[in-house]
Amino acid sequence: MDEKNQNDQNRFEDGSATPEETPAPDSVPADGDSPVSATPEENKEDNTEGREDDEAGDKAEDGTGDNSGDSAGNSEAEGSDASTDSTTTEPVTAYRWTYSDQKAHDASLGSSESENNPSPKSGRGGKNRTALWVYALIMTGVFAVSFGILIGVLFVGKGTVGSGINTNYGEVENDPVTPADVAGVEECKRSVVVIEVATATGGGTGTGVIMTSDGYIATNHHVIENSERIRVSFFDGSQAYATLVGSSAMDDLAVIKVERTDLIPATFADSGQCYVGQTVYAIGTPAGSDFSWTTTKGIISYVNREVKQYNSDGTLAKKLRLLQTDAKVNPGNSGGPLVNADGQVVGIVSMKLGGEYEGIGFAIPSDGALEILQAIMRDGNADSVNSSLSFKRPVLGITGVYMEAGHSYIMDQTAGRIYDLEVQDAETVKREILKNGGVPSDPITPEVSGVLVVEVNQELGAKDILRVGDIIVAVEGEECNSMSALSGVVNGFYAGDTVTLDVYRNGETLILSLILSAQPD
Repeated sequence: MDEKNQNDQNRFEDGSATPEETPAPDSVPADGDSPVSATPEENKEDNTEGREDDEAGDKAEDGTGDNSGDSAGNSEAEGSDASTDSTTTEPVTAYRWTYSDQKAHDASLGSSESENNPSPKSGRGGKNRTALWVYALIMTGVFAVSFGILIGVLFVGKGTVGSGINTNYGEVENDPVTPADVAGVEECKRSVVVIEVATATGGGTGTGVIMTSDGYIATNHHVIENSERIRVSFFDGSQAYATLVGSSAMDDLAVIKVERTDLIPATFADSGQCYVGQTVYAIGTPAGSDFSWTTTKGIISYVNREVKQYNSDGTLAKKLRLLQTDAKVNPGNSGGPLVNADGQVVGIVSMKLGGEYEGIGFAIPSDGALEILQAIMRDGNADSVNSSLSFKRPVLGITGVYMEAGHSYIMDQTAGRIYDLEVQDAETVKREILKNGGVPSDPITPEVSGVLVVEVNQELGAKDILRVGDIIVAVEGEECNSMSALSGVVNGFYAGDTVTLDVYRNGETLILSLILSAQPD
């Protein structure tokens, strides 16, 4: 998503672990708290302390103790079960009253009161017995009234007394969706698989969609990236190892294959017919294989949402056109289907918006995805396809620096860096450039503010249109008051789009048109 492979499965050893021997990951509560359990050793310590305190309670005259508990330690397991003792130790809460302790406590209190406040003798119980009978009669009356009210409520619920409560338990009154309505979604689960990947550094879990009966399965590129072994689990409980056919990192799609001929392929629908508000379901493996084939329901929130992905240095890497949905999407859903109410695949789940945001997930539209996936099945890659899904960063094809009118600058012509002479004097700047192995230029004093072109890439769109020394004042009417401002305007377009530039050259302003290129690999 682009959240990388979820590390909820241990990397299984080459050829040594069978599916039954591979441990499942521990589940983690949705609120993020780790599961807590006491180890056998800790239970033993708790039991010992409890017995010691019980003994102390027996010896105390007033039956009280100094209560101070200790907590059980966390037993964390990533992909393996915690060790257990062969002899089951009953958990004992420290510092509790036992039955014998309570009797001793009551006896000591009774004895003490008898010595200090002897009660008068009165026949066979006297006043105490009379009070007990009065209390019993009162409680009997209260019970009878309460029981009568309960019987009345039950009769009303059955419709024999009044009609205020509906107890027609056989029907669901408020949910318009019936099992028949989602039969297609349930049927689609047979075409969804769990994908477990082992890499050199660990592993993870994702989801896949069966494309053909003879073993071709679609998933995300980021699910199988850097995989050393891929294991697939099917809805019928069987498992098989898969080989990688190929993938497209730009489109985040991949195809794997298993040696089977009896698979049930999914049915793909035209995602171009999707609309905002349409009911959709995401089927996947969130939080590991223990939650395989989890189904979440939502709607199409946006059609053809443009999603930008960035490089580690903050520069734009590519843009994608995706379906947006509020169906719950979590790590492990990657590669799974987004289906309509008939169980037909309209998208391949790819990512979600992270951080504090919820209900903003994205899926690769099926119409564009099929084009990429079929090319991978045929050629092992998607190089022959002009993808309608993903677009590389658009670029002008220049190297430039921003300069402000009225300032004087010296440029390091080797590094392409400029120095503002309002900050440092010219001689100091030149010495620093020479010291670093650069070549200083003569002072430059631009007449207008903008991006000075210091290099033109002869393989991209700026070739034969822009020249070294040009100052780009505006793009599509937007002033270029910094390099980031210029990039921001260009990033709003796609490679192949034509943009208009205001360029200052040799004392005059020119209006030039340029076709944007895709950022080279």
